[in-house]
Amino acid sequence: MKKTPLAVLILLILIVSYSIPGIDKTPAYAEFDKSGNYVCNPFERSLETNIYIDTVNKINDKMTTYTRTNPNATMLEQHDVIIQDQKTWDLYNKSRECITSIGINPDDVITFDTNVTHAITVPEFGSSSLALTTVAIITSIVIYKRFF
Repeated sequence: MKKTPLAVLILLILIVSYSIPGIDKTPAYAEFDKSGNYVCNPFERSLETNIYIDTVNKINDKMTTYTRTNPNATMLEQHDVIIQDQKTWDLYNKSRECITSIGINPDDVITFDTNVTHAITVPEFGSSSLALTTVAIITSIVIYKRFF
C-alpha cells in the first residue's frame, strides 16, 4: 500500500517538472506577449480591429484634451505633444499594419480627428526654419536682381 502513494507522488513530480518549463515555450497567440509587446493575431479579426480602434481613440482623446487645455497652442506645439508618446504610436503602426495584412482597410474602421491629422502633418524644421526662410528670401532677391 505504501508503493501507491509513492508512485502517485513521483508521477505528480514528473508532470509538474515537465509542465513548468513548458510554460515559457508556448507560443503567444494573444495580442500581447508576456513582455507586453504587441503580437498580431490574424485569427482574431474583431479583437485586432478593437485594438486599432482603442489606439486611435487614445490618440484622438489626447489631442482633444490638449487643445481644450491649450486653446492657443500652435500647430507645431500640438505636433510635439501628440508625437511624444512613442509607445502608443508604435502600437498604432503595428496594429494598423496587422489589420491591413488580414485584409481590413484601417480607414474604413476609424480615422483620426481633424486636429490630429493636421498636427501630425506639420513638418518639423525646429531651429532651422529661420535659416531656411532667410536663405529662401536671399535667393529670391538675388534671382530677382539678376534677371529683372
